Amino acid sequence: MYILYVLFTGIILPVVHTPPERVERELAFTETTEQVALLEYGPDAFAARLDIIEEAQESIDVAYYYMDEGISVKTFNSYILAAADRGVKVRYLLDGIKHGLRGEYRGVFHLFNEHPNIELKLYEPFPSTILFPWRTNNRLHDKLLIVDEAYSIIGGRNIGDIYFQRPEPTDPYSFDRDVLLINTNEQENSFVGQMKSYYTELWETDFAISQTNATLFPWQKSRGDTQEEELNEIYQTHREEKETAESTTDMTHWNEQSVEIDQAYFTSNSLERQFKDPYVWSDLLTLASQAEESIIIQSPWVVPDRQMRKELEKETFHAKEGYILTNAASTTTNIIGQSGTENRKQDFIDSQLDYYEFQPSHSSLHTKLLVVDEQISAVGTFNFDARSTYFSTESMLFIDSDALASQIIEEIETTYLRKSALYEEDGDVITGEDTDYVEPSVWRRIGIYILRPFAWLAERLI
Repeated sequence: MYILYVLFTGIILPVVHTPPERVERELAFTETTEQVALLEYGPDAFAARLDIIEEAQESIDVAYYYMDEGISVKTFNSYILAAADRGVKVRYLLDGIKHGLRGEYRGVFHLFNEHPNIELKLYEPFPSTILFPWRTNNRLHDKLLIVDEAYSIIGGRNIGDIYFQRPEPTDPYSFDRDVLLINTNEQENSFVGQMKSYYTELWETDFAISQTNATLFPWQKSRGDTQEEELNEIYQTHREEKETAESTTDMTHWNEQSVEIDQAYFTSNSLERQFKDPYVWSDLLTLASQAEESIIIQSPWVVPDRQMRKELEKETFHAKEGYILTNAASTTTNIIGQSGTENRKQDFIDSQLDYYEFQPSHSSLHTKLLVVDEQISAVGTFNFDARSTYFSTESMLFIDSDALASQIIEEIETTYLRKSALYEEDGDVITGEDTDYVEPSVWRRIGIYILRPFAWLAERLI
């Protein structure tokens, strides 16, 4: 009976229910004196996070979907702990199901519980979903790191080795993209400030449950103490290695790497259980409809449900060229998402945009991007699917900067398209010069074949 209850309330009802329609609203771009630096590659993206944490004076706000295993998680937390030890107030928010702080990382809960300057919350944690299974659809998908009101990083990366380092060419790696927003001139009504306000809304919802107000058993305190010793050692070692390294980064480096922004616009979904007002999807549609020359889309998978497809058909697009870039069946890390993409693949091939699949060996694509007219770049957490449209918390920053757009497009053309295959309407497949194309394994092909009917029936939940 309980399984039937879960299936009915958590899957069937959301699938058959009609979601909210697109929200018509103006894209209220505003001018800003803030600077933006592109974080295209993992080592830079990780270094930038540590550098701005090291700059923190008053507050650090952390929000991630999950923490993957590896030294990156421990190093990140060691810098957070060092900042808290010097008096910085830390708010640390993770998704309540996918957070990843389990096993050997469980001691982080106990350590943070005892620290006076750190509060950790889980967004819709698993225990709260047992009696209310539909809450499992209300996921925290934002990836935000905000320091004071001076710096913020937004993009697609979670915290984990797979996003930041690749010791060997055959190690798994996730290509992704973030941007670092710099507001060191302390502009009022800055976009860093807008992100901080949005973060506070996330933090103060009833869905964010504190994990740092517990009375610990002695063995839990001991585990927290052990975690503290390990993180302190990692921090000291990392700082020493950085001081002796031939090449390193600091805020001077990121200021030099940054470019000007003409104007920007920050958008996020509404915060509620069940269906959310699809603000991010609506704003992306509006932005794409305003394109006069070109549209570029990057997403790990592309699974628009019936409501999204209907809204796409209603919209008038003027762009003369562009492309969609997503994963191939051989590279995807999400078989269900890939199954949904395969169901709609021919529609993408037949559209006015070129359709590419990313096909390198031992890596996958995790970027979320829309670029319009080589001028405005939308960077953030939104996957082009119904889950990001209606169920998950999502946020995107629309950045009007031809310099940033040029950097992104150059990276796409030199790094991604060369390792991708173009699918043409006549059935031809043109592979890029650096494409390491391999056929999906037999088990992967079988899995996608089996899952495609489910992905068609439940595409709203993918």
